[in-house]
Amino acid sequence: MEADIAGFITIGAVVAFVAAQLLRTLRTHMTQKTLRQAVKAGTAVSPEMLIEERAPEGGTNDLRNGMVLIALAFAIAGFGLIQGSVDAIKATAGIALFPLFVGIALLLRLRLVAGRGEA
Repeated sequence: MEADIAGFITIGAVVAFVAAQLLRTLRTHMTQKTLRQAVKAGTAVSPEMLIEERAPEGGTNDLRNGMVLIALAFAIAGFGLIQGSVDAIKATAGIALFPLFVGIALLLRLRLVAGRGEA
């Protein structure tokens, strides 16, 4: 049963990743198609139209992402405690370490950047 759950989670993650990549590719294609049509119609293309929208600067969501990952780690560990068996507690505590450490690293990075005055 546990192998089935892990398999479904893995397949779900792969499907989500592939879907995100396909949507990004589709968005790029649509943007290029619009620019091609504008050039064919003789419309002046400004440099602003050619510059792709940029994502926010790194670190803008570190606080929120860090807190969510730490909460996720506690939820995973709590699930193991609810199960009650020693094996379940050990397994879920081990799994919870990954989001816990990543969340802590994000919060530390935010603190370091803020300490340098770059935030």
